[in-house]
Order: sequence, then C-alpha cells, then structure tokens
Amino acid sequence: SKTVLGIVVHVNDNGVGGQIMTPWPIDTNGNKTSSNSTTMTWGGYGTDISSLPNYTSSSSASTDYDSCGNTDKIVAAGNASTYPAAWAARKYAPTADTAGKWCLPAAGIMTNIYNNQDAIQTAISKVGGVSYPSCCNWSSSEHSYNIAWTSHFDFSYSLDGGNHKTNVYSVRPVLEF
Repeated sequence: SKTVLGIVVHVNDNGVGGQIMTPWPIDTNGNKTSSNSTTMTWGGYGTDISSLPNYTSSSSASTDYDSCGNTDKIVAAGNASTYPAAWAARKYAPTADTAGKWCLPAAGIMTNIYNNQDAIQTAISKVGGVSYPSCCNWSSSEHSYNIAWTSHFDFSYSLDGGNHKTNVYSVRPVLEF
C-alpha cells in the first residue's frame, strides 16, 4: 500500500543522504509514463547557461553529482518551453511532499547507474517500473553552449557528450534524500 518513490542510485561519500531515481520516464507535464519512447529536448541550440559549469570530458562530467543545484540553475535561466527536460523534472510530483523537489540527474549519477546497472534494473523490475534504456536519458550537466550530457550504455561507457540540446531523449528525475 506504499508509494514507491524511486530506486537509490547514489549514496553520499559520508554515507548520509544521496539520490533516488524514479523507476519510469516522465513526459513534459511531469507525468509518469510506461514507455522509454516518451522524449523531449533539453533546451535550445546555443543556450549556454553561464552559471552551469561546462564539463568537456566524460571524466570531468562523471564527477558532477549536483543534480538539484544544476536543475535550479537551468529552471532559473528560462521557462518550460526553453528548457523542457528540467521543467518536466520539477513538475514531477508522485506525492505532495516531493512536489517541486525532483531534478534532472547530474552526469555523475548516470555514471553510478551505469556502474550498477544490474542491481538498478532488478530494483526497477521489482517495483513495476520501466527498464532503464541503454540510450539515452538527459542529465543536468552541460558540455557546451549546444551540448548536454546523456546516459549512453550502448557502447560500454556511461556518458555521451555529443548530444545537441535539441535532440529528443527520455527524462528520469532524481530526488535528493
């Protein structure tokens, strides 16, 4: 009779707190969906957000765990039509207590998901979620003015920094605890 909020995908280094990920993708209105083919853009081409660091290598991007800090900066930079992925994450509200608290996962979180794929897929299955796709989910980590990082597990690596912000990919929000 309990509502499953998400799957633990990150525990902070000190063992206190972390982040959970929703076990299903969401649509642009923040509603959970049953299909990984529900997609949206990150934002417009050439929309560098100056307050977001630009991670130009996967090794540097994989150190970014600031999902909600990044999402705060993205939503402050524009509206839901300018930055659909971040705004969709913020609209997701499986409970009244978590409304407005969900975020786009940072690239480091996606690296954790890649490194723990089997356990995460098993947990998603146990709660009746939609399996995490091998490609592609948006992160809140920016690469450059026209590129944002995505998860990309097809080629034995966790991140892809070659995806234009106008491409359409899935969104799976995270919640800090």
